[in-house]
Order: sequence, then C-alpha cells, then structure tokens
Amino acid sequence: MKFYPQNSLVSLCLICSILFFTSCSKDSDLLLDTVLLDPETAALENTGSASNPGSDGQIGSAPTNPSFRPDSDFKINSTFDTAGDWDLRDFGTVANGVLTVVGGGNSETSPRIDGLLNPQYYPTRRFRVTFDARQTAGSGDLVYAHHYTRLASIPITSSWDTYTLDYNGNEGDYDNYVFFKSDFGSDVFEIDNFTLEIIGDTTDPNVPGRPAQITFYSDFEDSTYGYDQYGPLNQQPVEINQWEIDFATPRTTDHPDSAINAGRDGTGTAAWLGVYNNSSTRNEIFRDVAVSLGESWVGFSFYVQDTLNTDRIWMQYRTLAPLGSGTVNPITIRQSAESGKLKFQTSTDPNYVDQTKASLGYWNGAGTNTETTLADYNYRGWNDVVIHFKGGFGAGYNGPEVGPNGETLSMLPELFGYDPATDGILEIWLNGVKIVDHVGTTLYRYNNRGGQIRMGITPKIGPYWGGPTSFAVGGNGYYDNYSIWSGPNGTYEDVDPNR
Repeated sequence: MKFYPQNSLVSLCLICSILFFTSCSKDSDLLLDTVLLDPETAALENTGSASNPGSDGQIGSAPTNPSFRPDSDFKINSTFDTAGDWDLRDFGTVANGVLTVVGGGNSETSPRIDGLLNPQYYPTRRFRVTFDARQTAGSGDLVYAHHYTRLASIPITSSWDTYTLDYNGNEGDYDNYVFFKSDFGSDVFEIDNFTLEIIGDTTDPNVPGRPAQITFYSDFEDSTYGYDQYGPLNQQPVEINQWEIDFATPRTTDHPDSAINAGRDGTGTAAWLGVYNNSSTRNEIFRDVAVSLGESWVGFSFYVQDTLNTDRIWMQYRTLAPLGSGTVNPITIRQSAESGKLKFQTSTDPNYVDQTKASLGYWNGAGTNTETTLADYNYRGWNDVVIHFKGGFGAGYNGPEVGPNGETLSMLPELFGYDPATDGILEIWLNGVKIVDHVGTTLYRYNNRGGQIRMGITPKIGPYWGGPTSFAVGGNGYYDNYSIWSGPNGTYEDVDPNR
C-alpha cells in the first residue's frame, strides 16, 4: 500500500509508512482484526491543489490530480461545491466547497458516499484515493474506510496537503460505500477534491481465479476456496463467489428429492430453488450489488421443473437507491401463465424514466410500466441466458436537475462513473437467439419513494411468487453456471453458460 502527502512547496519527499488495518463496524461482534503491511514507496511530485494557495487558491475548483490515468475507472471527483453526493449523517458538513469531518463518528454517522463500489470489484481490483486535507483541531488521525474495513489511519498536517492512498481490495469489503471519520471527538478535519479510481488488477498474489473482469462465477460445486456456498441466513457471505440467502435454504440437485440429478453439462450439481421451503413469498438467493450500473455481461442457465402460478418471477436485476429497493427492475424474467412463454420485462420506455409512485398515483412493483418480450423456452430442459447491459436514461433525456429528495442530476455522472443521461445498451439472448436488441433507455431514475438509482444492481435468482396472500405458491427451478463480466470489452463467449 502506498500512502504519501504531496505539498506544492516541497519538490520531492519520500515517506515509507506502516499502515495498520483494522476493521470497523457499528456492531462490536462484527469487528475484523486484520493487520497488513506493504513496503511500497514512491517519489512525490510538486502538484499543488485547488485548496492550497500553491495553485489558484480557489476553494472548490477543479482538482489537480496527477495520478489520474486515462485507462483508470474514474469513480468520483468530488469538489464539495454541493453536499448532494455525500450522506453527511451527524459528523460532517459541507460549506464553501469543503467537507468538514468532526471526530467521534462511525460507519453509520460519519460523512460517506453510497454506491461508489461494486463489492465484486474488491478481490480483483486495485484502488487509488486522492484528496486534499488539513487538520484544524485535535491531534488524532483521519480514518478512511470502506464500511466494515478500516483502510488507513492517516496523520494530517495543519496546512493543506494532497494525500494519496493505493490499496488492494479484499474479501472482507462487502458493502458499497466509503467514508471518513476520526476516533476522537476533539479532531476536526477539512477535506477537498476527493477522487476515487480503480487503477487496475489487484497485486495480491493470493487472489484465486479467473480474469479480473469475471467478478463473480458460480457453478454450484464445492471447491478449495468455498465457491458456491451460501452465506448464512441474514448474514453477508465471506467468500468471493458466495450467494446470500434471501428466503429459506437453497438445495442442490444432489438432494434426494430433486427431480434432476445433475447440472447444466450433465455432471456436477446445480442450485434447486422452489416451493419445498413453504415460504409464502419466495425462495431466492442474491448477490448484493454484484452488477455495475455501467457496462457488464451476465450469463446463466436455468431449468423450469414446475411452472409458476400467474406471471411470477424467475430472475431479477434489482436496482437500489438510498431510500430503499422499491424500484422498477431493469430486467425481470417472469413466467407468462397466459401464453406459456417466458416474459422478459425491461425498463426501456423513455416515458417512465422520471416516474415515482407519487407521480403515477400507483405502483405495481418491479414491473411497473416496463416493456415486454415474450419468448419460447425449453420446458423441463436447460435454457441459456446471456445479458449485455449498460445503464442509461437515453440520449434525449432532459429530466429535472433536482429530484424530489433534493438530489441533483449533476452528481450522477460521478456516482455512475459515466453520464447516465445518455443511451444505454441492452441485449438479451435466449438459447443462442437474440430476443432483445436495444439502444436507448435501460434504467428508470427513481425508486417509488423518490430516491435516485445510485447503488448498482443486485441480481436475484429463484422463484418469487409474492404474497403472503396475493398469489398462490408454486414453481420449482434449477440454476447453473452464473457468471458476471464487469466492464466493457466483454463478449457472449466470456459468459456463455454452455462453455
């Protein structure tokens, strides 16, 4: 890990520091005691900063960021001209283009940014954080963290300096926000020009697996690394390729009651999700925020053993917002009881990008005002699905600058890593046949209470029949070979579940 301050008055300095990493949590029983040491060092440049009179002296102006690389994944550039992209909680304020952090906060009360990080990037990616800071009171360190994992305790000087932190992701980081805090209530810091980049593949030789772009792979077999095990009920998984249990316990095809006894390729096992759990609503597993709002490819196979009652759900792309997950899904695969086909619902109607429950006067859930594609499928046989997705409101989007909860449209390019007021991409293949080929609107902007989409996509698999009294319980299905390619330059073949 590299960590070094840069000052416009000093042409060259070199610091080799030992950074102790401990995890931090709002719950004491979730603390992860981790200590890492990285001897990396680097020469420094005389760069100045927007907060430092060594540059233009205008607080809140565009930052000078010498470490930015054209090939990096530039996640955010926050000059604190407004507070809209930070959740300030109880220990942070924004004024005159500067974030002020007061000591004594934790991951729930400190200033933080939601939705910056895809948890599946952590084990395979290397990150760089750059920011300007000075300490105006106290003598404790400034802490930078990813929710449950404390990444650095940084000594800050009383004058403006630029600080840079390079680090590998790790499996313990499974939430999607970053934050600043201090352990002591007497500490006060001012921060400007915060940037976060993904600067390449991890340098950790212990990370197993596939190309870095394959950020999730599940063939529902056991392995040395614990792949395809399920996280305990109501707890986050701790392995790279674990699913989280939503309702009930999943089974696999080696269960004595399973109607089939092998996976997609005729050997091994597949996941079985269905009515055996006696839940009144569903039998789902999911991987929280595993798909970016940016470009991605996803492939999986599924097998319908017993059809669902009415038009219920087999698979969801669930978008998230600060006010909850009550959103219209970008993609939903349903059973069409009327036609006997599969129903692919997509958020591709530009007329509904800005709608909420309040503006519509109604809300029918994940499929509200989506467009539908019906397709034949192999009943009691394996079906291969491949999805190429990039979120976008459409090139002609000219929605309101300020949302119903005061969130600004201008903050979304920082959070998405690109401008969502452009065309998205949606291609869907079923059994090798392209059934959806769309450029334009692929995302709706709000959840039903008005919070803006900003936290990535949670893929869910398994039957969701609703309830507890609205819909009859029914449906058994199997899933296999689920993979996610994160970023551009993917292909059908990269995630083809029939490889």
